[in-house]
Amino acid sequence: MKQKNNHGFTLLEAIVSLVLAAAGMALMFQSITGATKIQAATVEMRQTRMVAHNILASVSPDTESSSGVTSGIAWTITAEPLARNDRGIELIRIHIIAQAASGRQVVLISETLRPAL
Repeated sequence: MKQKNNHGFTLLEAIVSLVLAAAGMALMFQSITGATKIQAATVEMRQTRMVAHNILASVSPDTESSSGVTSGIAWTITAEPLARNDRGIELIRIHIIAQAASGRQVVLISETLRPAL
């Protein structure tokens, strides 16, 4: 009786294992790329939010409208009077829109009192 020598892998088995390994690596690469994009978007939104909050903290009550660019983030401020009492004090609503280079926006709305203009 002759005994066959069946040591090692066939060519088909090697090709199938390489295809499976390549598919697994492609999935890993996609997940890493997606995570990197999400991280970049998060950092951009955090910076945009910080600029919007800094603008809100520095705006004076008599500001009607203003715009500018800070750290590459475009922003606009508008103030609209809501109500006025008989003592010459008015309630105003302040809108701040900060837009990052990618188009993502942060909108802040605040209300405050000021002497009527």
